[in-house]
Amino acid sequence: MAVAGGGSALVFLPLFGVPGFELGLALALAVGLLGGGMGIAAVHQARGLLAASEEEARRDGPVHEAGRTLGATLLLNVGVLVPPFLVATLFALVRTSCDPFALVGFYPLLAVPSAVLASAAGVFCGFATRRWGRAVLLYLGLLLLSGLATGLPIVFGPQVYAFNHFLGHLPGPLYDEALAVSSSLLWFRLETLLLALLLWGVTALTLEVPEGRLRRLHPRPGLLSLVGLCAALVLILEARATDLGTRMTDTALAEKLGGQRETEHFELFYPRGKPREEVERLARDMEFRYAQLSRFLGGAPEGRIRVWLYGSDEEKQALVGAGRTQYAKPWRQELHINERRFPHATLKHELAHVMAAPAGSGFFRVTTRFGVYPLMGIIEGMAVAADDPVRGELTLHEWAAGMRRQELAPDIRKLVGPEGFYQSAPARAYTLVGSFLRHLADTYGPEKLRAVYAHGDFESTYGRSLDALATEWEQMLDALPLDEAAVSRAFQRFRTGSLFTRACAREVARLQDEARGYLASDPQEALELYQRAARLQPQEPSWWLGQAAALERLERADEASQVLAELAAQVKGQTALEAEVALAQADAATRQGRREEARSHLERALSLASSPEVTRTAQVKRAALDSEAREGPIHAYFRETHEELRLLLLARGLEQAPKDPWLHYLLGRRLYQVEAPALALPHLAQALEGELPEALRREALRLRVESAYLAGDCGTVRHELGALPDFGPGFRASATEWLARCDFEEGVFRGPLVPRDAFR
Repeated sequence: MAVAGGGSALVFLPLFGVPGFELGLALALAVGLLGGGMGIAAVHQARGLLAASEEEARRDGPVHEAGRTLGATLLLNVGVLVPPFLVATLFALVRTSCDPFALVGFYPLLAVPSAVLASAAGVFCGFATRRWGRAVLLYLGLLLLSGLATGLPIVFGPQVYAFNHFLGHLPGPLYDEALAVSSSLLWFRLETLLLALLLWGVTALTLEVPEGRLRRLHPRPGLLSLVGLCAALVLILEARATDLGTRMTDTALAEKLGGQRETEHFELFYPRGKPREEVERLARDMEFRYAQLSRFLGGAPEGRIRVWLYGSDEEKQALVGAGRTQYAKPWRQELHINERRFPHATLKHELAHVMAAPAGSGFFRVTTRFGVYPLMGIIEGMAVAADDPVRGELTLHEWAAGMRRQELAPDIRKLVGPEGFYQSAPARAYTLVGSFLRHLADTYGPEKLRAVYAHGDFESTYGRSLDALATEWEQMLDALPLDEAAVSRAFQRFRTGSLFTRACAREVARLQDEARGYLASDPQEALELYQRAARLQPQEPSWWLGQAAALERLERADEASQVLAELAAQVKGQTALEAEVALAQADAATRQGRREEARSHLERALSLASSPEVTRTAQVKRAALDSEAREGPIHAYFRETHEELRLLLLARGLEQAPKDPWLHYLLGRRLYQVEAPALALPHLAQALEGELPEALRREALRLRVESAYLAGDCGTVRHELGALPDFGPGFRASATEWLARCDFEEGVFRGPLVPRDAFR
């Protein structure tokens, strides 16, 4: 009854108020741990009945007795799963707007097989010995064996998903919010049921009924055949585990990816078919990041570091788990990343985890208390501090300062402790703790930061309390000069709370994924999905923007405009969101031929100055309204889905207006994005020679520097950076890194990588 009552009470916790993944996992854990006790109790009760009536015991036989005892146990163990399911379903229907059946498949798949196996294992343990204590110890031994079978592939192998026959399944980190029942889970739960049947068969074959003990094997051909079949099927499933997705090994993973390349410090595994030039570019990127991190961290672990690269989120999820989440295993000196555009956005972060391992503690070589309990705030904060990323021309400290001014920042004192990191939204927690540790490194030197990385003991390392250090950092952030646009961007980036604070978070994540997929092929279905998401989370503007986009594709322009007008009123006063909605309103007005209305919305977006990205987009779209020659090509740039048409129409526009800096900028940008940097360079140069607003000139300069590097033209990189205007610390930091790459490659590789098709 404790399982039924406790499981029912869980509905008042976030994510547990629907019969889905979290509730199913909790009940699997509970029944897996405690369900064996029900089987042991049922055996002791049955043994008492057998002793009272020996004649009846001989008549019933071992198969009947084993079946009756298991049946009684199953009735209880499966029965306790029903009240939490009913309570969660009723709670979801009455107290929330969530669909109680959105992820309902997880509940029976996680909880029921665990209950069946726990029942069979409990009955087996109960009959195996007469004493309660020994039976419980035997059951705990089975749990321990299952734990070893689950944990060893995670600790000593590449995977992060967990399959446990007694306790359920974890698909990977919580950052992957959109969950779906996978074929690997179905295969694993089939194996769980086969194991339960196998245990019951062994019990029936060896049970001495009068004594109620497992003594010796009684040959029963039918039952022996069933046990043999179950054992054979379990062995087949185990042998095919790497193909079925229930376990992964280094050898199998290397074979499935197919490509391998070694450098001085790395062993790279990548999907077969990846172009040789892209492999070489990534190899150089890894060595460059290795050199950067070695300087910051004061060294590196011995031996080569393994990098596993996956072609897609789906491939990574199927092979090792954590589809969208990149991760590292410092104790194995390896990291797992998804294919991304060069330079890889998270390579340096994940590599920092591995390269910080010599400063870590415990078996896993990270920040721990007593060598056991990990302090995730410091672990992740060290990686962010070492990465020191610039995003959207704002530095790490500027993002943290903007968060504080929007009053979205959690207390750093809790983030670096045992629990606070998990309770905060990831984007907020990562940024804040990274900024804090970077400040400590810049102020007191990286040596002390490496010292604090072992156990998180700030006071003994710095001679000052954590509160004093945090206050010093907060004062530094509060003194940073930050315009209102940057503060507004911080709100837009960090407004989303943690998974545990959002209504129907799992369902909404699934709705979002499905809606994006349907938008092009079935906009009506996408519209309905976005409407459902908006009902669940009405304060999230993304769902209203999605509705407007779907209505536009359905040629219901007036309805789209109405949705955007309502959203504009809803986000009034939130600068970044206001600007985003104004852009969408301008697009809707343009498609309906209302040019002056479109211009008004664009002017509104520009007046808000919410971000460089929004400013550039609004300026380009306004320029389209100013010139018939550029109107068609610019509209095609934003609307066409076929890259060839975008490039063709931009080129045709330049035939009519060969000096137009706007069209040169857009064509240069697209050529850069389709990995033709040498072709992009002259167009970006032409754009910079013309009259463009500062935001576009800044972006054109950035693209020209990056295109020059990618084309193997480090002379142009040095020339452009030699006369770099003062566009702020974030812009300069990201721009000058390309010069650092040129210097590094000339020293290590005797020159930059020149593409085979480059035009020089």
